[in-house]
Amino acid sequence: MKVIERNIGFFIIIGCASILFLLNQKTTNRNSSKLDLFIEYIQANYVDSVDIEDIIENTIYNTLMNLDPHSNYITMNEATSTMAELDGKFEGVGIEFAIYRDTITVVNVVDGGPSKKRGIMPGDRIVLIDDSLVAGVGIENQDVISLLRGERGSSVEISLVSRSQPNIRRIKITRDKIPFNSLDLAYEIAPRVGFIKLNRFSANTYTEFKKELKKLQINHDIDKLILDLRGNNGGYLDQSIKLLNEFFESNKLLVYTKGNARPEQHYMSNSSGSFKKGELVVLIDEGSASASEIVAGAIQDHDRGILVGERTFGKGLVQEQIPFEDGSLLRLTVSRYYTPSGRCIQKPYGESHQDYLSEIYLRNNIDSVSEKDDTSFSTSLGRTVYGGGGITPDSIVSNVDEDFSQVLIHLYTSDFFDNLIFDFVDINRQSLSQTSSSNIFRITNQQKSSLLSEIDQWIISEAASNPSWLFNIDTFTLSHAAIIKRIQALVIRQHWGWSEMQKFLNQSDKVVLTSLSLL
Repeated sequence: MKVIERNIGFFIIIGCASILFLLNQKTTNRNSSKLDLFIEYIQANYVDSVDIEDIIENTIYNTLMNLDPHSNYITMNEATSTMAELDGKFEGVGIEFAIYRDTITVVNVVDGGPSKKRGIMPGDRIVLIDDSLVAGVGIENQDVISLLRGERGSSVEISLVSRSQPNIRRIKITRDKIPFNSLDLAYEIAPRVGFIKLNRFSANTYTEFKKELKKLQINHDIDKLILDLRGNNGGYLDQSIKLLNEFFESNKLLVYTKGNARPEQHYMSNSSGSFKKGELVVLIDEGSASASEIVAGAIQDHDRGILVGERTFGKGLVQEQIPFEDGSLLRLTVSRYYTPSGRCIQKPYGESHQDYLSEIYLRNNIDSVSEKDDTSFSTSLGRTVYGGGGITPDSIVSNVDEDFSQVLIHLYTSDFFDNLIFDFVDINRQSLSQTSSSNIFRITNQQKSSLLSEIDQWIISEAASNPSWLFNIDTFTLSHAAIIKRIQALVIRQHWGWSEMQKFLNQSDKVVLTSLSLL
């Protein structure tokens, strides 16, 4: 949930009196000397040998814990994957995998990526990576990523087997740049109504959005748009500004930032937008944070569209990124951002960062920001909105339509359920491939009966070992329809991909259906 400006240098505020600058410099030098002496004294005199680097890193962590919840330190190893996500690309072989029964299985292959070009297919099992045995040895996801990712141009040899080709195939793959898309889905959800879902604001988000918006305008002549920002925890500030430009006439205030050591900075719309007049609905929930809240706040404050869903996370702090020589990073909060009406939507944070992060799980679905902060603001049309605890949508709709009992949670998070889905796809891969699209895929009545019988037998066995469940098979069977819907969604996800699963789920999504009714 990090909104970070791409300028990673510190601004120096010019105009201080020279004497004040010198006094501050002396204070900084004195504190630096004290810290240096502290480390040197421990290193030279402590009773046991110590890892000085570890002490320094722990000191950084502990210091940041006394600031706000979003200032953080990222080690060199963590920085690589973190920046790959924000930059929108990484270098590797271009496969999506999962570990089933201690075996790495290819779930999807990136179109145009090096693995696709070498003929690797979903369902292939990886048994060797270079000369390392990776099947049946308890390998973890991070271990696989470390083995498969690498610099562009470097090579890795993978040995595979599959249901259709049980003999080992050895394939040499040259690693390349792999796109890490922030746009999950873009399609015409109803006549002349576009639907675009963004999962984060990475360096490429605006480019991806603009490309798909243009396609929808050309191919479907859309004049209405549903922008889904649910679960989007933010990213780059500049990308949210560019995206907002698409919806406004020029010279509209979109957001402004200010901090103790930063001057107030206003971000205005320009004349480059291509969807300035079309109807707009933005979907938000408790997972929408930071850059997502900037977009939602500007849309709401200017009455440019309708917000539908649940109250957002409430993250209104801007981080600046400072790299260290060893490849680690410091993300330091330097400003707060404010919506056009003057709202800072940052929710309160006290001493416990854990309480701050877990607050979203303790909310009542129909709660209002006004209950938490009575500071009111006005939109362009004079509607009252509130700050200090996220952004409350204009139409509050919860998409929770299933009672996740202890039994169902146990089922959905089990290896048994994962393996059940995988086996279904693996056994039916040929017939699934002959189905023209996910839209016409349905689990047959015979398949439903077989799947539910297997699930019932397993859950009865599990319940016998968990007497605290107070399990009743007749009550459990009331969840059969929801279980089959979940299975169908996951089968579509595994065979046709994430986007197709999203389309399937949208058909019964209360928030999406409400949005369509409002357009």
